[in-house]
Parts: sequence; C-alpha cells; structure tokens
Amino acid sequence: MTAKCQINYFKPLENQIDEILLPIKGNFRREFVKSSIENEGIESVPPAWLNHNLSSVLSNFLQAQHPQARGGEDLPDLFVNEIEIARVTYTNTIHREVVSLRALPTNKNGEIKLRFVDEYASDIELPYNKINKPLDSEALISLFIETDPNQVGDGDIEYYFQSFFYNDLNSIAFSKGINIAQSN
Repeated sequence: MTAKCQINYFKPLENQIDEILLPIKGNFRREFVKSSIENEGIESVPPAWLNHNLSSVLSNFLQAQHPQARGGEDLPDLFVNEIEIARVTYTNTIHREVVSLRALPTNKNGEIKLRFVDEYASDIELPYNKINKPLDSEALISLFIETDPNQVGDGDIEYYFQSFFYNDLNSIAFSKGINIAQSN
C-alpha cells in the first residue's frame, strides 16, 4: 500500500495536530506550532501563528531570523474548500522555496481539480488537472516530475516531500532518481 490509509482529501484528518498544521503555509511555522503543541499544549501557541497567512510584522520577523524561515509563507492563498495534498521543499536553496499541490472538489461526480502553486506565481502546467479519486503515491510523484516546468528535476537541488495524506513520497521520489534531502 502506498498511502497511509484510504485517502479522502476533504475529510478532517484523524490526527488533531495535523488538522491544525494543514492550512499553515510556512514550513518553519508548521514545525514551531507542532513542537509547541506537543510540548506545551495548543494554548501555548500564539493565535496569529495558527492563521493561514501571517501578518507583515510576523513575516518580517521570520525573515529577520533566517531567510529559510520564510519557506512556504509566500505561497498563494488556498481557495475556499481547497486543501494542500503534498508539497516539496527545495532544502538547499537560500529561501527553502516550496511548491504545493492542491486539490479542490468540483461537485461533479466526485471530480477533484488539481493545481500546483509556488511562491513566485509561476505558471506551472500539469499533464492533467482533474481526477476522479485521490492519487496513489506513485501517481503523485509522477505528477511533480511531469509538470512543465519540471518541479523536481534539478540535480543540484535537494528536495523533501511532505504530506498529511502520504507517508512514502520521499522514498518513491528517491527510487525515481530525485535527489532527496536526508532531513527537511
């Protein structure tokens, strides 16, 4: 089996912490919030850190800490009912840029619309942008590889995949020749 369980992108996640982390854009912020919840409880997290978007003050604060702390924060907003199903982080770049694969139900016989977004508003073409059921892990990695421009093809960049729906993306990407970072 290539996924954690029977996948339903639009059903609440079983893990409450993952459900809280899912809409957060930035990688650093996701890790900060996760660690705070696990160590001190949800009440220890400032409410502003739980928002989808950060205020300009908090964004500037992150940038002042380290350029990589902003990785993911400049992704476009989610559409209503849209969720991120996977992301890849370019781990050895100055800003740790993120490319996000998102899913949106279309209400047409279970059809799901897909789109890729990055932090630079790039025009990323998918080989297909509608599916009738959730992707398996192999198909998801293939989608990252087959985009135009290719999102994971530069051999000088180290990549790290993250998903709340799939736990095997890095191993599958590695088996396909993608340069996977040892940790995110």
